[in-house]
Amino acid sequence: MLDNEYDVVVIGAGPGGSVAARNLARFGYKTLLLEKRERIGYPVRCGEASTNLADLETYGPIDEGCIETIINGLFIYGPDGVNIEVPKPNMGLMLNRLKFDPWLAHLAANDGVEVVTCARATSVSEVQGDCRIVRVSLGQGDGNGKVTETSTQEIRAKMVVGADGVESQIGRMVGLKSGQLPNLTCTGVDIEVKGLLTKPDYLTFWQGHDFINDGYIWSFPKQRSDVTNFGAGFIVPNKSGPNIYEVTLEWLEKLFPGAKINHTVGGLVPVSGFLKQYTLDRFALVGDAAHHTNPLTGGGIAAAMRAGRFCAQRVDEGFKAHDLSQKFLQGYEKHCYSYFGRMHDFELKFRKFLLALNKPDQIELYKVLQGFALSGYKKRAFLKTPIQTTKYLYRFLKFKG
Repeated sequence: MLDNEYDVVVIGAGPGGSVAARNLARFGYKTLLLEKRERIGYPVRCGEASTNLADLETYGPIDEGCIETIINGLFIYGPDGVNIEVPKPNMGLMLNRLKFDPWLAHLAANDGVEVVTCARATSVSEVQGDCRIVRVSLGQGDGNGKVTETSTQEIRAKMVVGADGVESQIGRMVGLKSGQLPNLTCTGVDIEVKGLLTKPDYLTFWQGHDFINDGYIWSFPKQRSDVTNFGAGFIVPNKSGPNIYEVTLEWLEKLFPGAKINHTVGGLVPVSGFLKQYTLDRFALVGDAAHHTNPLTGGGIAAAMRAGRFCAQRVDEGFKAHDLSQKFLQGYEKHCYSYFGRMHDFELKFRKFLLALNKPDQIELYKVLQGFALSGYKKRAFLKTPIQTTKYLYRFLKFKG
């Protein structure tokens, strides 16, 4: 059995939840971290690309086994053979989430967080006095992912943080409009393939009318394990058509005939941009649950960790000010927006703009972007294509989505 009272209960032991819990424990709060699954980080439903090592190490010492590849650039196959290479040394990492997520939870536990697996939060009450009541189903795992309930318990928490991912139920339990709308959600499949399919230190993409226009195809190499995460994703269609699993397999065979598949996973990616609201009195969402995912790339690991840190900072300030009201916690929302939300708004608009272009216009825009990349990202490169640059800048600024 767990204790009956905590300062903070964090629901979900992904990167955002573990970072939030660890920081709160380091601030001195009695913190409980709940994970509904038997194994933290499993199953992996993620491309596993994230921020660079210097940034990652600001969250604590990172075990080298968590790191698969140092990413030194991007390569994008565009429409009509207009390809874009973006060399950028040490721009990011490929992680091993089966090791990385447990490692973050391990760091949290070392700093005093009580980490409990096979523990599903089934309800969160309205504020009652100075707390919320979290009802938890405690269970026993069978070693294969199935958890059988053995008991239930009600826990008083002065603050609740929901970090339960793209399928988050916690926000809706307390009345937030945090559900995933189909037309703002990407459905994706990730296939682990033996060997390195593409340049080993680059992330490779295929996008546009010649490939998948309402999404993209990716190849992310994991050098340490000598495998590649190959996948595809697109916005959930309004009409029936080929499912993403079939589409991904078709593209894998087309691009890399005879590739040997290890295993396949699928899932949803929130690409809606920021929620308008994800805090309430004594409650906040973090990461995918708060739609913090990058709406252009679908990447969410780094944003979730940053949000976890910012949330913990604001909650600490709230405890010290004896104010955990929604109005006070909105400072956390503002911090997230100023740090990465404003850029997410821009990227959401750019994604919608790019996908709305017909093929000739898309090719022309890719050529402008290609010239910018070839110049080493010098703005004067746009002077070589002044008419096209002005045309698309004007159309983008006027674009309403």
